[in-house]
Amino acid sequence: MNGLHAQFFLQRSGFTLDVDLQLPGRGVTALFGPSGCGKTTLLRSIAGLQRVPQGVVRLNGQTWQDAHTWIPTHQRPIGYVFQEVSLFPHLTVLGNLQYGLQRSAEATQGDLDPVVDLLGIGSLLSRKPDSLSGGERQRVGIARALAVRPSLLLMDEPLAALDLRRKQEILPYLDRLQQELEIPILYVTHSPDEVARLASHIVVLEQGRLITSGPLAETLARLDVPIRLGDDLGVVIESTVAEIDAKWHL
Repeated sequence: MNGLHAQFFLQRSGFTLDVDLQLPGRGVTALFGPSGCGKTTLLRSIAGLQRVPQGVVRLNGQTWQDAHTWIPTHQRPIGYVFQEVSLFPHLTVLGNLQYGLQRSAEATQGDLDPVVDLLGIGSLLSRKPDSLSGGERQRVGIARALAVRPSLLLMDEPLAALDLRRKQEILPYLDRLQQELEIPILYVTHSPDEVARLASHIVVLEQGRLITSGPLAETLARLDVPIRLGDDLGVVIESTVAEIDAKWHL
């Protein structure tokens, strides 16, 4: 079966993660919910960084873990983007990308060119991380995650550490990711604007449990499961621009 199947039951002191998800094999799925609801734990469990004995992860029919199988993190074809990019300060941007590339059995130097173009970092390759803006560093971090040709991209609040200006700088590149990549992207965020702009699917968690999961516009419009995005309830309406009034800039 195509897509991502993730099922976990994990108990800790004061917290239980209990989810069973079937997610699309392409596009951005937003993991949404209040702090402490289990979003990062779910991401880490899918990556294999959090060992969950009662866990199942299958991507496009390939089993990464179940009762009889355990594929360690370094053998799972994933890219992981954290809040803090943690680039090596002594290496150039190109050196950081090549370092990640060396840890993939399948990726080659030729895989860097489309990633560099996709994220618009060609002019940054000779620079060191301390000379980059926050938005530029995050774009390099995303490029490093993509350079290994992942089958799944995990993004844990990649814009949380950026100010509004830097967020606006990087959002168009995230738009391109969801339009051009043929892999699923799991995107953890607290931002309703990021959900509305980037996601095609949404998963809502509360206290470690699944509240709802489904296509974004359809799920937000449900009256039986009202979803609070920030301080308000809201829906996403998809529309087409039919006309532009040049005189009045409308």
